[in-house]
Amino acid sequence: MLGTRVIVGFLLAVGGFFVIARGSWIYFVVMALLALLALAEFYRITKPYRPAALAGIIALFFMLYFGWWGTPTGVLGALALTVALSFIIVAWGGPRKGVTARMAVTILGPMWIGLGFACLLLMRRLPEGMSLVLIVVFGTWAGDTFAYFVGRYFGSTPMAPRLSPKKTWEGFAGGLLGTVMGVVLIALLAGALRPDSPGVSSSQALLIGLVIAIVGPVGDLFESLIKRDVDVKDAGRFLPGHGGVLDRFDALIFSAVAVYFLSVGFLSL
Repeated sequence: MLGTRVIVGFLLAVGGFFVIARGSWIYFVVMALLALLALAEFYRITKPYRPAALAGIIALFFMLYFGWWGTPTGVLGALALTVALSFIIVAWGGPRKGVTARMAVTILGPMWIGLGFACLLLMRRLPEGMSLVLIVVFGTWAGDTFAYFVGRYFGSTPMAPRLSPKKTWEGFAGGLLGTVMGVVLIALLAGALRPDSPGVSSSQALLIGLVIAIVGPVGDLFESLIKRDVDVKDAGRFLPGHGGVLDRFDALIFSAVAVYFLSVGFLSL
């Protein structure tokens, strides 16, 4: 299992680097497919709540469209569309017990998954977009990798035993160190790929790394809570050794939102 995890992780890293560096329509298509798969996994595991999947899928499409060709305001407008669509679809059958939970779960999908992937699209369009997306993707994965191995071999203090029994504070510390180191290194490498660009400075990379190191594990625990509620181990089996798309991208979804607004609102990247 560990060998499969490493091989699949390596292939994802190589493919991810190519797609992010290339940008263009390839980047949009890959992000859109991953977002659709993640949303499908979410609606599948929350099937007991009977989400109106069609409403979420339509809203996701418009969120991704505005993320690549529109504006952040358009993304938020498309998210708001989920509320109206979920109401229309759910209310079609008249008032029934559980409709509130059904609409809430429907809206949660685009709000969680759609917003994260829309931010990855918006981020790639920024002046330092390529560097930032490389940083958030590989910085998050570096943190996951360090946390996994440090927790596996040195972890002894449970971090959130009721949500994720295998997570430890030792693993978190290892992930924090790995994330910060990884982000600073990636920023330097990304800057070397674009010598004509100001790039992301070491101090900016350090701040971004700290944010990812804190927000990423929250995203992981967020998905763990949902999986505990619906009593599933993995969101899917799309990625051997890693589970589903949600299992691999849960931390990244949270990190992408945080880094995008950090970059635009505070760092002016």
